[in-house]
Amino acid sequence: MIINIHVYRGPKNIRIKENGLDVYTDEPMENNRANADIIKQLSKFYNVNSTDIKIISGLKSKKKSILIKNK
Repeated sequence: MIINIHVYRGPKNIRIKENGLDVYTDEPMENNRANADIIKQLSKFYNVNSTDIKIISGLKSKKKSILIKNK
């Protein structure tokens, strides 16, 4: 399954939108820390291992496409 997300700064949270998800993180946008937190949040949200989630586009952008295996 491929989903589109938009990343925002703020308390950790995931909001469902009709065209994807809004993911909020309080981790800094440096050294890949925000991306790691996004993957961790999505793994809990979808109840899959974090190794089953991959950012396929938008690695350094606030708009990302995410591949979730096993869904």
